[in-house]
Amino acid sequence: MLESGTGIRTAGIATGAAVLALALLAPLRIAIGQDEISAAEAAAKAGADTAEGKKFGEALGQAFGREHGSTIQRCARETKRPDLADFDLFVRVNGSGVVDQALVAPSTTLATCVRDKMPGWKIAVPPQGGFWVKVGVTLKSK
Repeated sequence: MLESGTGIRTAGIATGAAVLALALLAPLRIAIGQDEISAAEAAAKAGADTAEGKKFGEALGQAFGREHGSTIQRCARETKRPDLADFDLFVRVNGSGVVDQALVAPSTTLATCVRDKMPGWKIAVPPQGGFWVKVGVTLKSK
């Protein structure tokens, strides 16, 4: 009987330790996400500093405007209380010209919805695979 009581106490301590570990890791996940945005932004800037990278980025931005206005509208309808704040969209384009990763900052409900619809978007082949591009999305006229 004493062992069973000890087991329960140990399980409670283990559960408490697991909850504490998760609480301590939550800020780490946020920091990792911010680091990911910083890395994508740096890569996009480096790519835009080359002539062919700048040309590709401009073409991608124009294509986004043409092809994803309806995506933004759909996300505004699908999202509860969409935040219509401007955001930056970072897309990584693989060597075949397909978006394989997308990030947004700030991570509003609307921006997150748009981000989630970007992987698989087929566009032109970039100067190199894994090419990051930053697209500034302005939702309100100034």
